[in-house]
Amino acid sequence: MINLTNYNYLFYDFETTGQNPCFDQPVRLAIIETDNNFNEINKYIFNIKLRNDILPHPKALLVNKLTIQDLSDGDNEYQAFKKIHSIFNSPNKISIGYNSLSFDDKFLRFGFYRNLLEPYNHHNPIKGNNFRADLYNMIFVYYLFKNDESIIWPTINNRLSLRLENINAINNLYEGMSHDAEIDVYVTIELAKKLHSIDPKMWTYLISNFIKKNEKINFEKLPSIISITNLKFKVGILISNKIGLKSNYCAPVLFLSTDNNQKDTIHLLRLDHYDFTNFRPENFVDKIQKGIITKKFGEPNFIIPFTDQYFKSINEHIVSLAKENINWIKHNPSAIQELIKSIPDKKYEKVDNIDVDASLYDIGFFKNDEIKIINEFHKKNIDEKCTLIEKMPNGRIKDLAIRIMGRNYIDAIPQSLFEKYENYQNSVLFNRSLNPDYKNELRFDPLQLLNETKALINNKDLSEKDLDILNGLKELILVKTRKQQDLGF
Repeated sequence: MINLTNYNYLFYDFETTGQNPCFDQPVRLAIIETDNNFNEINKYIFNIKLRNDILPHPKALLVNKLTIQDLSDGDNEYQAFKKIHSIFNSPNKISIGYNSLSFDDKFLRFGFYRNLLEPYNHHNPIKGNNFRADLYNMIFVYYLFKNDESIIWPTINNRLSLRLENINAINNLYEGMSHDAEIDVYVTIELAKKLHSIDPKMWTYLISNFIKKNEKINFEKLPSIISITNLKFKVGILISNKIGLKSNYCAPVLFLSTDNNQKDTIHLLRLDHYDFTNFRPENFVDKIQKGIITKKFGEPNFIIPFTDQYFKSINEHIVSLAKENINWIKHNPSAIQELIKSIPDKKYEKVDNIDVDASLYDIGFFKNDEIKIINEFHKKNIDEKCTLIEKMPNGRIKDLAIRIMGRNYIDAIPQSLFEKYENYQNSVLFNRSLNPDYKNELRFDPLQLLNETKALINNKDLSEKDLDILNGLKELILVKTRKQQDLGF
């Protein structure tokens, strides 16, 4: 485990224009830095102006209670992300939020990338002694093994809910409106304090597992079963929200293999999906249609030992089935070996015509020659930036730099850059964009957003504030798409 006294926490939360980290933008960010005892040291609040190429999703604005007028104040995105990058890359920091690794961290990463800032160093334990954690993933372990201590677990319609606002409401952690970035950060800090007070050793163990090296060490300590041919197979209990409430968020698993293409990724077999005694070794592979799970070290989902002390959170029938399956595996190790051979290595599927804002995974890290140009770009004033862009070789750095200038300094760029940026802007505001993200998903069609906004306006139960939000958005979309209407589309 790590010594947390060497670190400060950066608790943070974004409010955004939508769900897509490549094609939406953050408009509010709250960061509160604390020491290892959760005492506040610094607070940073960022209001980020709405970019000229963004049409917010109406439901996002309704959640965040932000009007178009609200989004006209603040730093431009380039200015904001340079400051944010500096904060997150200061040494000895743990960046942490609630469900942040599934949402907020992706907005950080792609925000850094499209603004020509290094997208990964804020969670590099080697370069800056920094790493990421996620309170949402940690809370499942507390729910399973510290269920009766200090936390009241909310139920909505007789079903457990681990949404932050519901946990806050029933435990009175902090007063304020949910989905306000600053309020949500303070709620997260108070929840972290409570979890830490319940069991500091568990807190440190879970936090340390967000570092790949530490989780690998803990993984190697898992108990193994030995087959009749002396093959060893590690067994554990996987804890994950993806396993679902029906299985109490945990499942006994058997380690199968490490992915050949992604060395930090492993394949696991759930031991609670089937009764292996119904299978023959020769048809085992054909029968396993589900239950193979991929897990990446240092990222959400924890694996703990499959031992008696942790069985209390698993249904006794599941434990019994898992033990029977383990015994079957001991006597039929060849079936597992064949299953391992059948698992395809994980491959990154290349997306055709990917948008440059989304090309991080497609093209990868900035190369040395790109970094040299990037560093020069950041140092120059606006006019010098434009001159440098003209001299840049064609490629992603030039494309991203043009977008930076068009989004943030459109009144100050020369006609040649304006025309290139306008061509891009037209492609996303006046038509359905043809350039997808890394998941092969497209930006929202402007006319679809307009229709959704109009449909929501017709809801008679809306408050005056919500109507103001939606009418402002409708007018923005109409202004942005006016050329399309003028052309008769």
